[in-house]
Amino acid sequence: MFKFLLATAAVSLVALTPVIASANPAVPRGAKDCKGFRAVGSGLTESIATLMATQGAVNVASNRGYTVIGEAKLQSCTSAGIFGVECAATSYACRLPQ
Repeated sequence: MFKFLLATAAVSLVALTPVIASANPAVPRGAKDCKGFRAVGSGLTESIATLMATQGAVNVASNRGYTVIGEAKLQSCTSAGIFGVECAATSYACRLPQ
């Protein structure tokens, strides 16, 4: 059921996939089909990797027709050796009535 999307941007490689969020923020009235999204971003520095991961988590939800509730949350960052730093982030989003 999980779908993977791979996108390349500048010095980063971002992998995106929907996930089940553990701590869901307050859901707006009338929201339907809520789910979590996860993105992994890498970059030469931690700040670049953080930006790619958090923005990727927001973008994947928006591109699939969901409205992000709250902000994307950074989960973790690790050294990726010669590839710099790799960070993971999640966002929670719902389909809202038009």
